Amino acid sequence: MGNKKVFITLILIVFSFSSFLFAGEKIEFKDPKGDDKGPGVYTYPTNPIYVAGSFDITSATIEDKGDKIEFVVKFAAPVSFNWGDYWDVHQVQIYLDFDKVKDSGHTETIPGTQVLVDPENAWEKVIFIDPHTVPKINGEIDLKAAHLKEDIVLPSKIKPIGKSLKATVQKADLGIGDDADINDWGYGVLMLSATGFPGNWCVLMRRVNEYQGDHRFGGGADGAGDPNVADMIVDNGDGSEDEIQIQYDMLSNYESGMDPEETEDDKLAVIKLVYPKQ
Repeated sequence: MGNKKVFITLILIVFSFSSFLFAGEKIEFKDPKGDDKGPGVYTYPTNPIYVAGSFDITSATIEDKGDKIEFVVKFAAPVSFNWGDYWDVHQVQIYLDFDKVKDSGHTETIPGTQVLVDPENAWEKVIFIDPHTVPKINGEIDLKAAHLKEDIVLPSKIKPIGKSLKATVQKADLGIGDDADINDWGYGVLMLSATGFPGNWCVLMRRVNEYQGDHRFGGGADGAGDPNVADMIVDNGDGSEDEIQIQYDMLSNYESGMDPEETEDDKLAVIKLVYPKQ
């Protein structure tokens, strides 16, 4: 009996140590300023609520907190609070590739994002950070993204702080153990604009048109093929100037049909995720 107790104790110690080993791990990606133009030509809506720099990602950090993971995305302008449920215009999507296996996961993104993920970087889960209430978000997902619902994860807590959004995600909601290593994953950090009045096939994101308007980005297409992504972290995520052109090239490789409500004639841009340097 004594040996059995010792064996169980050793197992608990090993388990606790493995969880402790990865808790505290932190990754930081940087993004160059001034590249919040999608494929290089997007312009902000004309309403003054869309402050310059609002959609310009400057960095993203991912930190292991034991049984949860904390994501902090920073911008070039403060988060505003005028008419959103919790804040105004930011929507952030963070795609996670757990296994780095080609075609193991999804290549489609949340409907309305209008990009595809490279099959080499197929994702398992996506963190959806949006200013609307949970019932409204879930209603939109049920209506427009039911086939992805089990892999769209809502943070357990979101805190706007100055020029950043801090989102806490439970590891249990990601379907991973406490000993998962965040350094082994790939990350796709995308910046979009949130709206409570989205298109028929968009999950609460604001679309980009050919011409800008009071609440509409310009520089895209009036069809549906252009990305609704204003900024993203690319390449090595070190914030170097060459990453601006890498983003522009990646997001400009699309073809849009003429009908804004039909997507079957569109060719979507394909994006790559970012992987921590080992």
